[in-house]
Amino acid sequence: MKQASLILNVILFLAVAYLYYLKFNDGNTVETIPVSGPALNSKIVFVDSDSLMDNYTLFKDMLEAMGKKRDSLDKVLMNKGSYLEKEIKEYQERAAGMSAGERQLREESLMKKQQALMEERDNLLESLKEEEAQLTDSIHVDLMSYLKVFNKKHGYDFILGYSRGGGILLASDSLDITKQVVNGLNQK
Repeated sequence: MKQASLILNVILFLAVAYLYYLKFNDGNTVETIPVSGPALNSKIVFVDSDSLMDNYTLFKDMLEAMGKKRDSLDKVLMNKGSYLEKEIKEYQERAAGMSAGERQLREESLMKKQQALMEERDNLLESLKEEEAQLTDSIHVDLMSYLKVFNKKHGYDFILGYSRGGGILLASDSLDITKQVVNGLNQK
């Protein structure tokens, strides 16, 4: 009987701890930046997408990392391409002294190396493209989760995204909450 009571107390303690965790750690712990002026009372506000991406440090860091990776891949491919060009030149210089069979084998070998290099380049570019897409998705998820928390505090009906040439042709600067969103995202 004492063991049953002890087990029940442990289970209740774990349940309370779990509920406490859910209540106080559901993503609402992100501090939101206060909004003032007309945007405070409006039900529709906007975020300037271009300014957001220009000032969001996580996005800039990801762009920089992808740029470095792209440069690194370019160097590797250029080195392999240069090596292949050197082999082709050597072949062209020695081709006159080779038999027809040797030339054919060497040409086939060089063609295979060239095709392998092209395939490697295509595969690397495809993987880089997929990685960029995943990073873009993660930034979008991060932004949306922050905006949900932000909106719980402010209660907007719409948070629109404004970008030059986009669907919103004109918006009052007083309804621009970009600065508050950028600051909140960067503090996160």
